[in-house]
Amino acid sequence: MKKTINIILIIIVFTASIIQGKLSDGNEFFPKMEGFLFDGKKEIYLPETLFEYINGGADLFLNFDFVTLYSRKYKNISGGEITADIYIHSDLPNGLGIYSQEKPDKGNFINIGTEGYYEDGILNFFKGPIYVKLSGFDLGDKRESILKDLAFNISKRIKYKKGYPKIFSKFPSENKIYRTDKYVNIGFLGHSFLNKVYSRKYSIHGKILELFVIVSDIHSEVEAVQFKYSNYIRSKGISVEKNGNIVRFTDPYYKNRGTMNLFLSKNVLIGMFCDDIKLFQRMVGFTPWVTAGF
Repeated sequence: MKKTINIILIIIVFTASIIQGKLSDGNEFFPKMEGFLFDGKKEIYLPETLFEYINGGADLFLNFDFVTLYSRKYKNISGGEITADIYIHSDLPNGLGIYSQEKPDKGNFINIGTEGYYEDGILNFFKGPIYVKLSGFDLGDKRESILKDLAFNISKRIKYKKGYPKIFSKFPSENKIYRTDKYVNIGFLGHSFLNKVYSRKYSIHGKILELFVIVSDIHSEVEAVQFKYSNYIRSKGISVEKNGNIVRFTDPYYKNRGTMNLFLSKNVLIGMFCDDIKLFQRMVGFTPWVTAGF
């Protein structure tokens, strides 16, 4: 049993190293800073030890295929401190996913990494599968510029290109609300059968609508999602209607968001809460999903 556990730990650490493109201890992520020194040793956390660092918050990161956390502190002679946390996830969608869970709907967004934002003493951004969180204490009036300089230099050390998952290029662009592209790895809308979901919000006729997509290499897998969702609704005593290739029903937990529409085509399932079926059809019609692969 002990031998098995050791093998699993080796695989986890090796996986983290492969994600970074080489065998690594994480040191390459942390640049030196003028006026600051490293404070203590770098800390490393794996999925089974993450709770030691963020007890109560670890589950959220684990839900986005967390692999490794490298954490390091900086300190200057005036007592100012910075904590730099480098969260590595399994892939780009999960990097976006964990970032989008914590970012504000409206904020001071910055052009560092693929996307980032600054709040008082806090700067977070993501790039590829990596989510960076910086927090500063007692840095004085220059705290924003100090954190931005550090973030910029960390971003340069992350060997991934800027960008969102390619699937978002298939989403309709008209009426989209910027910075609402999200990815939920597990339990979209709180439903256990809605996993690996990409979504974007739109403002149409004064309403906020969210279009979501599930893609699989196998048609039967997305078909099974539609089947499970429909059966769940029926189990609540609610009827499920079929209008051509669109399934429609009321989700009892989201009555205020209108009718759920599900469109299934080949290896793609598209959904949206919308009472106007013609509007939903137009949203689907704007996309090349029906014929294009991913």
